[in-house]
Amino acid sequence: MGVATCSPCAKYLLLILNLFFWLIGLGLIALGLYFLLRPEIQNIIHLFNFTTLPLSSIEISACVLILFGVIIFLIGLFGFCGAQRESRTCLILYIILVTCVLLAQLTLFIFIAMHHEQGQSLVKQRLVSQIKKYNHMYAGQYEKAIDYVQSKYQCCGIDSAYDYSESHIPSSCCSTSMTSPCTVHQVGLLRTPGCYSLLTKTTLFWIKYIILIEFGLSALSLIGILLAICVCQNTMLYDGYTQTSYYI
Repeated sequence: MGVATCSPCAKYLLLILNLFFWLIGLGLIALGLYFLLRPEIQNIIHLFNFTTLPLSSIEISACVLILFGVIIFLIGLFGFCGAQRESRTCLILYIILVTCVLLAQLTLFIFIAMHHEQGQSLVKQRLVSQIKKYNHMYAGQYEKAIDYVQSKYQCCGIDSAYDYSESHIPSSCCSTSMTSPCTVHQVGLLRTPGCYSLLTKTTLFWIKYIILIEFGLSALSLIGILLAICVCQNTMLYDGYTQTSYYI
């Protein structure tokens, strides 16, 4: 197929493709805001706040997600303008940015695959060490967060109620109808599971959708690069950069 027939097709396909980039960028921004603003997730955020930074690891991840969405949206803008005006500058910048995004995604996937188990083990150790410091006298943000999670998911502790350093455990581990103090023995009779496995299931639920979005974005990025190269080379041909016929 020659460029004369490739260019119109590639140009309009690239325009449509970058509309999808806009939608994906807006979707990532909305997802990041959802993590930051939803009250239910805010409680889980306080539970995973291991650092002295003003933002927890989940909030930092949400901010990165929003930033990534903005970058994808801007890349779509460059691609749309480049295809619409057949601007080599915009198309070359588009190709460079999309290639950088693909390399960043590949690096991230490799890093997660290599350090997934180590990170999971570290998070679990930090959760267990924090829960032993549960303050029964004063309910701070962490205490409210763990109480919320234990009440919502009907769980207790990280692996079990024995994660607490005392025999007296939070009332959120037991039924709200109980009048006597909540103890490890009572939780054992109820066979209440630990919260870690339930939180992991919830986390994997969201990660699954994020990975699907990332894979879809990678596929669209590869197609976008090929279409942008086709349009860019066609503009060079008609502007006199080459006099030879070009075939793909």
